[in-house]
Amino acid sequence: MAALLVACGGDSGPESPPATASDEPGAGVVQAQPEGSTRVNVTLREWAILSDIEEVEAGLIYFFVENVGPDDPHEFLVIRIGDAEIADIPVIDGRVPEDEIDFVDEIEPFTAGSTASIVIDLPPGNYLLLCNIAEIEDSELESHYELGMRTHFVVR
Repeated sequence: MAALLVACGGDSGPESPPATASDEPGAGVVQAQPEGSTRVNVTLREWAILSDIEEVEAGLIYFFVENVGPDDPHEFLVIRIGDAEIADIPVIDGRVPEDEIDFVDEIEPFTAGSTASIVIDLPPGNYLLLCNIAEIEDSELESHYELGMRTHFVVR
């Protein structure tokens, strides 16, 4: 499962504390779609992830991700879940701990109103597409994942 292109760099591993309003991400970065890859258009919004395709053939997948907000930055993670149910995915402090799951790749947080992309060589399996941002909003923990920003994705 090698990531060929990553839209943004940086560390958002499980040891990172929840984001605060001062941790403002930038606009997303879009890479050219590689020849022979399958394009999947994904929309991130408060509080959903919508994919125009829910099942694809194994191989190079080009995820073109648009954050329509309207207010919050979002990130895009791909994890392999095998036969697990969403209820089986661990959540600690509002985030899926990336070191405790089968993490595949991600686009780091990017602002509402921008787009980003990533290319991943995916073998057959069951995956979860999610936003893993957990931030303090009005003195409360706001977990994008727990608010519904996740969707099942199948690679045949």
